[in-house]
Amino acid sequence: MHDQADQLRKLVRATLQADPALAPGGPVIALSGAQPQAGVTIAACGLASELARLGKQVLLIDANLQTPAAARLLQSRTLTRNSTPPNSPDLARSGLGPTLDDVLSGKRRATEVLLPTADPHLRLLPGIPPGATPPLDRAAFGRFTAELAALSRDADVILLDCGHGMNAWIDRLWQLAREVLLVTPPNPQGLLDSYAAVKLAQHHRLHGKLRLLVNRTIDESEAAPLARRFDATCEKFLSLSPKPHTALPAITRSEEPLQRALRLLAADLTCDLRVTALRLLAPSAQRTPATHSIQSKEGLSQRR
Repeated sequence: MHDQADQLRKLVRATLQADPALAPGGPVIALSGAQPQAGVTIAACGLASELARLGKQVLLIDANLQTPAAARLLQSRTLTRNSTPPNSPDLARSGLGPTLDDVLSGKRRATEVLLPTADPHLRLLPGIPPGATPPLDRAAFGRFTAELAALSRDADVILLDCGHGMNAWIDRLWQLAREVLLVTPPNPQGLLDSYAAVKLAQHHRLHGKLRLLVNRTIDESEAAPLARRFDATCEKFLSLSPKPHTALPAITRSEEPLQRALRLLAADLTCDLRVTALRLLAPSAQRTPATHSIQSKEGLSQRR
């Protein structure tokens, strides 16, 4: 019994070293844009709200070093719905207080920077103030990783608004995430930019966690052909199979279609994360013969 427990601990440690995204605690979901103005922050704030509506304790971290806007957007969404409590913090003015910049420089702990929102299930770590130049060296990223691990103990899920494009900072955030949601507009150039971002990243570490979000679509028929081209290109040149895409409707007369799509995405992600957690708790070497049989059938059907 002792030998089996020791082998299980070694197996779990090896799994976590190979993929930090599987570490215990609330999983991390990274949202990135293929282009500027792709709608990443809108998708991140909307998804955070829908996960909170499902009863999850959600942390939204504005890690967008280019144009941080999560605080302002959350404030405007709250004001639009006329649901601001009397003692609600002014998120739009959060740049006057501590931000992600203080966490990266080691001046503050992340828990000291978190802001409450109108939703008691959702908290925000505001982005860097305009004009600030945060440290992005190895020490800063090490501090951010450690703070992220500490935050995950008190959250069901952590969302990262990563900004757009691909650079060393965004690539590292992708590696920390258990799911990477790549937001693109519904046009060929957006598709090319999406593929470029994946190609420039450590794409060999994105297996099983990359999903394309085709934003501002008229209907599913607009998103499906683009997603198929993206999937085929990734499989052919990167040996990478993305997860099924999600179409996010354009906001026209009402936000309800977009909210409905994000609600379905939140439910889908919740199921995916639960399955991943179960796989971590029950490594393949420790599964029962019955479980092996079920998984073999699933694998056979997938290969077919």
